[in-house]
Amino acid sequence: MKDLPVFPCQDGLASLILSEIPYRQEAYILLRAVYGSLAALVRQCANFCADAGAKRIYVSGEGELSAYPVYARLIDRSIERALLPRISARTERTDSDEWAALYNERFRAVPCAKTYRKTPENACFIFDGDARIGLGLCIGDELAAVASLERGRGAACVCALAAQTDAGRIRLLCAEENAAATRLYDRLGFSNDGVRRVWHHAAP
Repeated sequence: MKDLPVFPCQDGLASLILSEIPYRQEAYILLRAVYGSLAALVRQCANFCADAGAKRIYVSGEGELSAYPVYARLIDRSIERALLPRISARTERTDSDEWAALYNERFRAVPCAKTYRKTPENACFIFDGDARIGLGLCIGDELAAVASLERGRGAACVCALAAQTDAGRIRLLCAEENAAATRLYDRLGFSNDGVRRVWHHAAP
C-alpha cells in the first residue's frame, strides 16, 4: 500500500503513511497545514485511513493536538562513541531474508517501528564468538535498529553496532514508551536530546 505525501482537505493538508496497514494495521497522519477546523481535518484523514484498512490511526504535526491522547513520544538520544564500553561482540553484514523476519518479530510491539519487507543495506547480525546475539542497522551515525536475540545482551548489541561506525557521536531515536530500551540507554549513558515528534491517537 502506497503512502500519500499530499492529502488535501477543505480544512488543511496532510501526509498519510499507509504502508504499515498490511503489516501492523496502523496508519499515520502527519498534518502539514491547518486552514480550518483541526478536528474536521483529523477526522477526514482518519476516515480515509480506516477505509484503507487501518485499525489503529495516529496523528502528529501542525496544530494543537493536546486534546488527543498521546500514543508515543519519540526521543532523540546520543552518546560519544568513546564513552561506550568496549566489548568482544562483533557485527557481520547480511542480506539474508532472515534478518527482516527477525527484525519484524522483535519490533512488532515497539511503537512507531518500521516494517521491513526486505533486508535493508547495511543490516547486520551481531555475534559473540559463534553465538548470534542480536541484529542491527546503522545509517551514518545513527543506530536505526538494534535488538538482542538473547536475554540480557542488549548492551553488547548496542556497543558492537556503535563500534562499526566511524562517527564520533552515536545517535538513535527511541520511543519513551519503550521502557526496556529506555532503561538500557539510560544505563549506557545516552543523553536525552529532546522530543523529535509526538504521535497521538487520532480519536480524541
